[in-house]
Amino acid sequence: MPKIVDHDLQRRAITQAAIRVIDRVGLDAARLRDVALEGQVTTGAVTHYFGSKDEVLEAAMAEVVRRILEHPGDQAYGREPISSPIEAMAAFLPLDEDRLRDWRVWFAFWGRAAVDSRYRALHRGYYADITASLTASLIQMRDAGQLPGGVDPAILADAVIAAVDGIGVRATHEPENWPPARQVATLRLLLEPILSPD
Repeated sequence: MPKIVDHDLQRRAITQAAIRVIDRVGLDAARLRDVALEGQVTTGAVTHYFGSKDEVLEAAMAEVVRRILEHPGDQAYGREPISSPIEAMAAFLPLDEDRLRDWRVWFAFWGRAAVDSRYRALHRGYYADITASLTASLIQMRDAGQLPGGVDPAILADAVIAAVDGIGVRATHEPENWPPARQVATLRLLLEPILSPD
């Protein structure tokens, strides 16, 4: 009887392997054979599921964004349900090793997006998705009385993303100086004035 292969599971496993390789060596140095070795598959298996190195890299980027978008709304990374707007926003920060790895990979794509129009377009699309998701969450919080009523949620979303990106940059590049408590305290200092209900 032939072996039954779950193609979605296999594709996702290769994507996870690519994320680990990108985290270690960056985008330019990531090779398909390294992804295959990391994923414990053959290079042929990688090329069966992905037509090119760029497709593997784009799948890795999509997976990181998917994980970023799942943080505030559920129990991703073993977190308890969200109890406040600041806690919801803090869930985006690199507070543990898994999220720190995702931030390092996200930054690898930032570098590529600065010089490659295709990746720039992908990056803009992902930021649009992140902004839309956050704006929807902020609308729900506003309607539940957790946020000020007179501020445009889309503008709040831009401010939150700017604050999270800024802290995330520092925490990713200087993790020893930016432990979780400092990240959350800084985020609270930046966001409480604009997220406190009237």
